[in-house]
Amino acid sequence: MHSRRNEMEQWFIRRGLPHFIEPYGTGPDVWSRAALVLLVAYVAGGLHGLDLRDWSLARNVAAAAVVLALLFATWMLTNRLRHRPALSRPSELGVPELAAFVIGPAIPSAVFGQWNDAVQALVEGLLVLAIVYAITSYGVFPLVGWAAQQTFSRIGSVGRMLTRALPLLLLFTTFLFINAEVWQVAGTLDGPVYLVTLGLFFLMGSAFVLSRVPAAIATVNNFDDWAEVATLVDGTPAAGSALPHHGNPMEIPLSARQRLNIGLVSVFSQAILITFVAAVLALFFMLFGLLAIPEATTASWTQLADVHVLAHWRVGGRTLVLTEPLLRVSGFLGAFSGMYFTVVLGTDATYRDEFAEDAGPQIRQALAVRLAYRHTAGSEPGYPEPGYPEPGYPEPGSTPPAGNE
Repeated sequence: MHSRRNEMEQWFIRRGLPHFIEPYGTGPDVWSRAALVLLVAYVAGGLHGLDLRDWSLARNVAAAAVVLALLFATWMLTNRLRHRPALSRPSELGVPELAAFVIGPAIPSAVFGQWNDAVQALVEGLLVLAIVYAITSYGVFPLVGWAAQQTFSRIGSVGRMLTRALPLLLLFTTFLFINAEVWQVAGTLDGPVYLVTLGLFFLMGSAFVLSRVPAAIATVNNFDDWAEVATLVDGTPAAGSALPHHGNPMEIPLSARQRLNIGLVSVFSQAILITFVAAVLALFFMLFGLLAIPEATTASWTQLADVHVLAHWRVGGRTLVLTEPLLRVSGFLGAFSGMYFTVVLGTDATYRDEFAEDAGPQIRQALAVRLAYRHTAGSEPGYPEPGYPEPGYPEPGSTPPAGNE
């Protein structure tokens, strides 16, 4: 039974639902799995103390040696504070290691009097920790793999849907592409501002999908009897679990993290298709602009005194130009199309029935496996009955606490 529970936990992780494991170890285990990434980011943050532009090669090499020595000293100090040998490799990362990860890279810049670089190293360290925690804790990489597998397994229905949806979407966005105001706005954006603008479209689309999750959960997280649960878990590690033959399953409320986990599954189940649509439309506009928009028109629409031409070709007496504003506008309209397509998938009944709600059966099956998982865990010695608080619940895969057998 203990082995079956571990198999169900791995099944949750492979489907991007690690928070269905109760309780899920979101502490040291998360950081330990990302130790190599944190080490690389730790060294890269310390190298902020170098000045490749103004310092000589010899001075930069000497500074790099100082940086590595300081980082090495920080590592040894952390080991001593944790009562480990100074040169030992930490098997578990906790608060002291994470504090050293944030503060350590800023020390070399502070020693060299580069206070702006020191602050930058601190901020980057905090951002790296936040990103690593989110990606590792919510199993983003297994989730992406699962979403890709689901999308490619439905390639036939996806192709039929695209042939219906793309013509109207293409017609709508083509009128925006030949609009001078769009070129004045998107064609002149650059750097972080341009990336943030594209990111806003992704965030708005994701927010729209997440806003529909509570209603979707209320629909799929409702089981008439244990026989229905047994049918749904067929073909999963929960198949064959000793489930009750009579009565209705107890409704076990989902935690906030579990709801967010389901929301991420909903987002990623559509993200690959939407990204594909956005990329195809962006490439189409690049090709269309290359063939139809001359350099003079680009300068007129963007009102730039000097248009940056990346490449040009002479074809049939006409000069085709690939310009930087063209790439920016194409990417802008591609991201906008992705957000628009997300809304269409969620609101148009024709597309929603075929694809947007396709994750529903998968989530419903996962919720059924969760019921079987909770029932299996509750029947083991040392584990509380499902549906009740579990303050002393052991980590997944660990031995139940002694004294409760």
